Order: sequence, then structure tokens, then C-alpha cells
Amino acid sequence: MEIDIIGLIRDVPELLFFIVLGFGYLIGNIKIRGFELGSTTGVLLAGLFFGHFGFELPANTLEIGFILFIYSVGLQAGPRFFSVFLEDGIKYVMLAMVVSITAVGLAFGISTYMGFSRGVSAGLLSGSLTSTPTLAAAQDAVHSGLARMSETRAADIIIQDIGSAYAITYLFGLIGLLLFIRFIPSLTGVNLPEEAAKLARQKRFSPEDEDGSEHSHSQMLRAYRVQSDEIAEKPLRALKFTTKTGCVIQRVIRKDESFIPGADTVLEKGDRVSVLGPLEGHEKMEKMIGPEVLDRELLSIPIKTYDVVVTHPDAAGRSLGDLHYLARYGSFVVKISRSHVELPVDESTVLEKGDVVRLTGVKDRLEELIKRLGHVERNIIQTDLLTFAFGIAAGLFIGKITFKVGALSIGLGTAGGLLITGILIGFLRSVHPTFGRVPPAARWLFMELGLLFFMAGIGLKAGQGIVEAVMTVGPVLFLSGIVVTTLPVIVGFVFGKYILKFNTAILLGAITGAMTSTPALNTVIRAANSPIPSLGYAGTYAFANVFLALAGTIIMML
Repeated sequence: MEIDIIGLIRDVPELLFFIVLGFGYLIGNIKIRGFELGSTTGVLLAGLFFGHFGFELPANTLEIGFILFIYSVGLQAGPRFFSVFLEDGIKYVMLAMVVSITAVGLAFGISTYMGFSRGVSAGLLSGSLTSTPTLAAAQDAVHSGLARMSETRAADIIIQDIGSAYAITYLFGLIGLLLFIRFIPSLTGVNLPEEAAKLARQKRFSPEDEDGSEHSHSQMLRAYRVQSDEIAEKPLRALKFTTKTGCVIQRVIRKDESFIPGADTVLEKGDRVSVLGPLEGHEKMEKMIGPEVLDRELLSIPIKTYDVVVTHPDAAGRSLGDLHYLARYGSFVVKISRSHVELPVDESTVLEKGDVVRLTGVKDRLEELIKRLGHVERNIIQTDLLTFAFGIAAGLFIGKITFKVGALSIGLGTAGGLLITGILIGFLRSVHPTFGRVPPAARWLFMELGLLFFMAGIGLKAGQGIVEAVMTVGPVLFLSGIVVTTLPVIVGFVFGKYILKFNTAILLGAITGAMTSTPALNTVIRAANSPIPSLGYAGTYAFANVFLALAGTIIMML
């Protein structure tokens, strides 16, 4: 029996898709000196290869991926979108806008001067910034009729131009940005580790917080008998155990009475206490309190760890220090994530809606703190598909609404409509946790799967004309991509440094967020020897995704 493998792959689109997906992940996971391209780049390259040999996917495959991806981007941005103007939020919005506007202006100006088509112009912009939302919105502008179309170029050819230009400029947009942003401190004479340490001192981040060592230790529960004359008859507030050791007394047993201590509690000799804290803290506590004892009642207290999504209005916009999570609730913050980026853990770190905080502590006291923060992530395992489906439907409907201004049709397009409904539902979800449930893991799956559907379709479509594009405008387009990648970074750096007065470590992190480049953020973090830059990245990333998605529509309308 003979099996025509090539014919089978060509005739079964779902088989083709998962082959492209598999090879894409394989390519993306290849490491060269610690650097890997990632799944998005891998799937794009695999799609280009198969597309060059004439393999195709149905158009609706790309459309479904586009819808899931753009809507999920809106959901992710929603919780923080309307609260960003607190404190330095407006600065992050301004920086993201400046970077986006500079990139659009450069792409449009270069394309006009060089005579590039609008499709090439949009591909140049999205590839140079490695911005998939820009690419998706540009293609949607063609399908929805918002793009200014040339009579000599069909919609399919414009779509192919967008994909080919994106593929040509994407590689430098990815690798070139990593190299360029790594050398900015050297070019400007800035000592990045020193800048990060300076900001850490200003914000009172401890050295342990900067390298994460303090929170790398698990919390241990131990029991002690009070024998020290120095601590007996003194209130806990005066003893400052937490400040000195990082440990918290969770429960006290005095004769037959068991109770949770407060700041005014006075310990007496003979009291038995349970203490939760890191190993090095316990070593200090034993010297300060008295000998360790084996007490089943004290040691049987259940210790829990929860990932908590911040949604409570009393917690959002407040620092960990203001919440008194350690002193009042005896609970430890182990990790804080915002937009899938880990932030420094310190009392001066300000929480925002949508942050995921990992807490460890005694179950009863921990539950009190959770009520003040939001809800436990693992308790919400089901996605509200009703709201999810109608949210997408509403976005598609809004995107079809256009207004005539003379001969020009103006509207948001599908990308704009999906972004708006995604942002609104994401925001309402942060206010009312029972509404529109989409757990972070589910949202990541929707976004990742949608992105890979979309990139596979882009690669297969662009692969049909990639060789011709490289041979004709390839070198000029590649050089143009270098300009569109690097100049917005320079403009953003000057604007952020001298107008907004950002600390350099925060600024470089914010620029990587404005360029929506997580690999570049990792480069900055390593160069700074600190997680401080992640604060800047989290400030601009969500808004840059929205602005760059709109930029894809705008550049096709110019």
C-alpha cells in the first residue's frame, strides 16, 4: 500500500496545521548559546517553509486565531486600563504612545519615500516591532474595508505583502532589539546595576528582594517555649520579631488557653508559641525566645499557599506595607506577577487590579487577608463561555460599524471592536469577580492558541511570495526595519529620561514593554542584576498592545 504523504498533508488542513505547529515549537525551542527564537518565531518560520512549497490553510483558520488573540489581549489589559492614571501611570501611557507614534511615523515615511505599498508598510511596522496585534489589525483593515485600497492590487496580494514584509523585518526586530537595548547603557555611559540599586534604595527595596533570595526559602512552622527574661512582660510591638527575624508568632498557648496574639500581646515565661518564618529567621528566634519544643497542638496548624488575584478596590493602588499583611495576618507574600511578569516583593510594591499574589500562612489568618485582596485563583476553574462568546460577538458587531466622512469610511475595525469589548469585560471582571470568569491559565491558552493559529496562517500565506519579496525589496526592507526598530527605542529613551525623568533601569524595562518584547526585558533584567526593570515593563506592556493594534489599522488607512 502506498501513501502519498505530501498529498495527504495538502488535502487535510488540520493535519497541516498541527505539523506546522509541531515543527514551529521544535524550531522555537532550539537554543544557541542560551538564546532561543520562541514558539511564535518558530511557527512563523515553519509556515514560511511549507507556504513556499504551496501548502495552504483555509482563510477561516487565520480569522479564528485572530479573533481569539485580539480579544484575549483586551481581557488582559482590562483590569489595569482605567486605573493606570494613578501615580506614575500617565507617564507609562505617554511613553507607550510616543514609541507607537514614532514607529508609525517612521514606517509610513519610509514607505512613502521608497514607494512601498501599504501592505509592505504595515508589515514593516509590525515586523520591526515584532508586534502581532499590529499585524492582525492591519490584515483586518484589508478584510473590513477600512484600508485604502489600490485598484491595481487585490486584497489577497496586499495580505501577502503584509506577511512577507513582516517575515523579512521580524528577525532583526527580535534579535536586533535584544542587542541594541543591551548596549544602550554602555552607549550612554550609564551603570545599569548601580541605577537599579539606587532605585531600590529610594523605594526601600532590601538587597534580598533585589535578587529574590529572601523569598526563595520556604516558610517553616516551629514551636518554642518562652524562657527569656528579656522578652517576657513586653508587648510584641516593642519586641519587633518580624523586623529582626522575618518570622511571625502565629499562636500562643498559655496554660490551657490558646489564642492568636496581637501587637499588644505580652508574652509570659512558660508560654508556648508557634512561629512561621524562614530557616535563618528560626535560628534567631530560638536565641531570642527560648528552646524549640515538640508540641503537636501548635505544629498541627494547617499552613497553606494560595495564588490570589487582586480585585478588591481597597487593595488595588495600595502598597504591601499599607496592607500590613505580615503584622496583622502573619502571612508572607512569596511572589507577585503582573501580566505574567514577576515583580519585586517589597513593602513599597504597589498592587494593581489583576495582579496575582502568592501568599503563604496559617489557613484561618490567610483567609482573612484574601478577603481584603480578591479571590483565590484556583477556586475559579471554569471559564464563563457565555460572556466570552457574547463579548466576541459584541466586538465583531462594533467593528463593523463605520461612518462616512466624505468618500472616507471611518470605523474601529474588527481589531478595535474586539479590543474595546475585551478591555471592558476585563475591567468589569476585576470589579465583579463573579462576572466573565476567564482564569489566567485559560486566557493564556486562548491567547497562545489564537496567536499560533494566526502565525501559522500568516507564514503559509507569506511563504508563497517570500522569495520574490526577498529578491526585489528584501535588502532595502531589511535596512528599513533596522531603522523602525531602533529609532523608536532612542526616541523613547530620550523622552523617558529627560522629559518623564524615569530612572534608567525602570525606563529600559518600560521601553521593552512599549515594544512588547519580553525577551528584551529578560536581557535588561540580567544586565541590571535586578528585577527592578520589570516594574517599568508592566507599566507599559498592556497599553502598548492596545496602541500598536490600533496602529495597524491606522497605517492601512493613511
